[in-house]
Amino acid sequence: MTGIKEHIKDAGKKVRGTFHYLTSKKYTTLAGTMAFFLVMSVVPFLFWLTILFGRLNIDYEPIFELEIFREVKDLLVYFRDAAQSATTGASVILLITTLYSSTNLFYHMRRSGEIIYESKRRKGSIAVRMSALVLIFIVMLLSVVGVSAFLLGNSLLRRIFPSFLAQISVYALFGVFMFALILILNLYMCPYKVRAGNVVWGSLLTVLLGGLASFGFSIYATFSSMEKLYGAAVFLILFLLWLYLLMTCFVIGVIFNCHLLEQDKMRKIVHKKY
Repeated sequence: MTGIKEHIKDAGKKVRGTFHYLTSKKYTTLAGTMAFFLVMSVVPFLFWLTILFGRLNIDYEPIFELEIFREVKDLLVYFRDAAQSATTGASVILLITTLYSSTNLFYHMRRSGEIIYESKRRKGSIAVRMSALVLIFIVMLLSVVGVSAFLLGNSLLRRIFPSFLAQISVYALFGVFMFALILILNLYMCPYKVRAGNVVWGSLLTVLLGGLASFGFSIYATFSSMEKLYGAAVFLILFLLWLYLLMTCFVIGVIFNCHLLEQDKMRKIVHKKY
């Protein structure tokens, strides 16, 4: 009995220690910041994605049918259609401003990374903005390739496997795409030169937490009757809550990578002493 109590106390200390570490990294503030700039960047991003790659005549419906997008599907479709409509006769000023706006998320991701990793060397604003500009085109290319691969894989998997196995396989395929994207973002956010292997575990943690959080949020939205409280604005409120939840999972993954790197540095210091 005493052993069980000790294990419970140790578990409680670890939970408190983890929460204290996350709080010291300002994880909720950073998640809120990134959620805000994601909202501000999503339509400009889709706008430029349409300009560079065209409408592609892709049927996005299989993606929106995924359970994790159920509650925000209508708003995502609206954003996509608005971005595509805006490309018709777009002025030079609109092109420049949307390109600048689409880099805001990645710009603030990098700045957030400097806070999390407690970097003493901060890049200049122009350098960070230019790196964000390069990253946005990389992400656009990855998005087109990833979405195309997902839709092709989705079609094949549903023909090969029974319904239940096909659904699991489709989510696994989507998870692989998200892992690749999150891995790139983790590498970008780290202010130090690190290898992909240094940010793998935090990226996997983000995918796992994001998946669980999205399914949990879907269940919550189904039974919470939020439309009684927010009325017509319920879809926007749900979308913002969903993004904040996902950004929180993302930041936790980045902080986990930071923690692993800090531990690795400590081990190297101790090894040099002895």
